[in-house]
Amino acid sequence: MTINSISIRGWSYNQLWNGCILASIAHSIMVAHYPYLSNEHSWDEFNYNFQNSEGVRGTVTFQNNFLVAAFRNDETVPRKFTSMDFFQGAPDKIIKIAETETLQYLLESINGEDMPLITTAIWGFENKVFSLDTFDIMIRNGGGLLERQVMEVQKAIESWEEYYEMTEEQTTLMKSIYQRKISNPKEKIVLSLNEINLIGTSDEEGLNESRTSFDEIGIDWIK
Repeated sequence: MTINSISIRGWSYNQLWNGCILASIAHSIMVAHYPYLSNEHSWDEFNYNFQNSEGVRGTVTFQNNFLVAAFRNDETVPRKFTSMDFFQGAPDKIIKIAETETLQYLLESINGEDMPLITTAIWGFENKVFSLDTFDIMIRNGGGLLERQVMEVQKAIESWEEYYEMTEEQTTLMKSIYQRKISNPKEKIVLSLNEINLIGTSDEEGLNESRTSFDEIGIDWIK
């Protein structure tokens, strides 16, 4: 068993957390225009869930500077491992988080029994991130879904802007909310009426999805 360092590729707790927050803000703005994409990003407390609607999904758990992430790529040839095999050699704290949090979002019914099914995983603490898979295998088996979340911030902003075909106003709003969120993560942010208008739609379904997504990351709308 070889434990491979993923952090040498620039992956760290802070990089991933910041990237997941930026991704979620971009999603929260643009899901107002594309409500059918509502399932692609969501938060449940400190668990970030994401998928590409093409058979790849994952969950990243951020808890007290510990990071645990697991992924499933439905196109990957099944591997003869149980989900916990991907955490061999990890500290007890990591194993507990994986069992009680991360893997609970990746359950599948197998022979009538619900159990976690994943194709790769990573874990770490602060600036140290590891995987039992090599970096390339981890990316291929689902980790590549975090491509934008581990980019340098400006590149990630440009990438989300292109992905969602965001207007200049939407991009400015994304950057403004992101800076406020990462500067004080625990502070409750309330979007003004002007900021809500910058989302750029009056579609009721889309705005409801947008508000829900913002609420999941502690961002409210003015009443």
